[in-house]
Amino acid sequence: MAVGFRKEAWLIAGLLAAYLVLAAILPAADDEIYYWSWAHPLQFSYYDHPPLTAYLIRLSTDLFGDSFFGFRVPACLSAAFVMGVIIHLSRPRSLIPGIVLTPLFTLGAVLITPDAPLLLAWAAYVWWLVEVHRRLTPVDEEAEDSVQSGCGKTPGPLTSDSAVTSGCQPSKPLDSREIPIWLWLVGGIIFGSGVLGKYTMALAVPSGFVSFCMVGRLWRRWLPGYIFHGVVSFVVASPILIHNIQHNFTPLLFQWRHSMGTSHPGIRPFGEFIGVQLLLFGTLPFFLYPWVLWSFRRLCQNPRLRACACLYAIPMTFFLYKATQAPLQGNWALVMFVSFWPLAAVWYESVGESKFWRWSTASAFIIPAASVLILVAHLVAPLPFVPIEGDRVCRQYAMNDVTRQIATTIRDRGEQLPVFTTTYQVTAWLRFQSLDGRQIDQYSRPSHFTQRPEYLTDVDRSYVVAEGPLPPQFAEGFDTPELIERFPVVVRGEEVRHFDLLLYTKTRMAKHGNADSNVKLIRHEESDASESHSFRKADSISLPQPLPIR
Repeated sequence: MAVGFRKEAWLIAGLLAAYLVLAAILPAADDEIYYWSWAHPLQFSYYDHPPLTAYLIRLSTDLFGDSFFGFRVPACLSAAFVMGVIIHLSRPRSLIPGIVLTPLFTLGAVLITPDAPLLLAWAAYVWWLVEVHRRLTPVDEEAEDSVQSGCGKTPGPLTSDSAVTSGCQPSKPLDSREIPIWLWLVGGIIFGSGVLGKYTMALAVPSGFVSFCMVGRLWRRWLPGYIFHGVVSFVVASPILIHNIQHNFTPLLFQWRHSMGTSHPGIRPFGEFIGVQLLLFGTLPFFLYPWVLWSFRRLCQNPRLRACACLYAIPMTFFLYKATQAPLQGNWALVMFVSFWPLAAVWYESVGESKFWRWSTASAFIIPAASVLILVAHLVAPLPFVPIEGDRVCRQYAMNDVTRQIATTIRDRGEQLPVFTTTYQVTAWLRFQSLDGRQIDQYSRPSHFTQRPEYLTDVDRSYVVAEGPLPPQFAEGFDTPELIERFPVVVRGEEVRHFDLLLYTKTRMAKHGNADSNVKLIRHEESDASESHSFRKADSISLPQPLPIR
């Protein structure tokens, strides 16, 4: 069933309403809670990713409250906008029902991660590129929408929106003037915002540049503006640079090693990457990849398809290569599919009269649609064939319950102490439960919480939430911890792990030793001051402060 243009607004509104309902009822993922913690307080950027996710979460929670629904509203709006762009750029719109049933536009649409602002900016940038290319390549609007081009026949799939490639003479050009400066400004803001969302936006640089190079000998019309849009995007994304200067570029180096490493190259990571993408989007993106490469020049004769072809083929080639070099996370390649679906619509138009290809195209969506149905069924009633150890859905419910119990126990004790943990996930959950959660530095993977290192030895008394007592090197100078309570993490009736709530108290000797050291330090400073016959204040030491508690 094709989706008509007049139904576009109603479809987007219906999807948005469904997303908002799902946002309120689905369990939060560990990483969502972690990104929520970034917003308290806001920074220029963060260790793991750029800051736009935190900015959106802060704005949303200020408006809708600190809840799963409150911090997921930006993700819902982003998914609805991305689908709107896909519908707007697709001719015909016969594939839209299948696209809507993929995981990205169903359950995945409500997850607030850096992919949400990235996809929003990528879709906006594709749309912006199309508008710029339409000005560079004058096209008759009637010819753009195919049948009404006045040629006496329906243009072919590669020529449906270009009077030049269909052999027809265009009427008045869409815009024969130079591209206005405000349009380049808009493009720079969009691109810079995408970089603020996630570093993957950088793939739009070579992709967009190639799309302009495919225009022909018109570089004087686009190169100055393209450079200006790059300067604007740099200014918009400058908070990332400021943050990295403040932290000796540690965040950027971490991301570079994380994304560009070449550990464990071979067939296995490549197969895993393909498998995940098949679950997310089906077989069409891979089946049509050779067709896009073969038809690349012809596609680029059309301003709408030129932008889509470049922002799909180049990222796709990059990710396929990277998948042979090291394992890739399944969400890294999401952006290229936004640009793919308008190309798939063109291909489908060329084969749509064949019953075989119609059925084959419909079957291409079976895998992602089936994965959504299985996940929905598992949310309603846990499926017995899903391994308990790998049941991340039910585990998220359990983590929310356990951390709430821990927070209740600590508050009932009436002693306000910091709560140290061994992982960033548990730290984030405890902060969401209004506790002063702190991640012990160098115990596990670094995170936003360890940018200002904090250790148990920094305090005299503290709670610790872990799966057992800390190794001696992390609790030096403390008495044997007191076990307050053990909290089992129960998934589908089976305990998969547990958390101990421990109370650590520094030994009297360690406290006395610290006091003696402080006295010696003060006396040493007083001696230096008297010898120089001048008064000077002792250097202030900036201790790590806990984030504000809700």
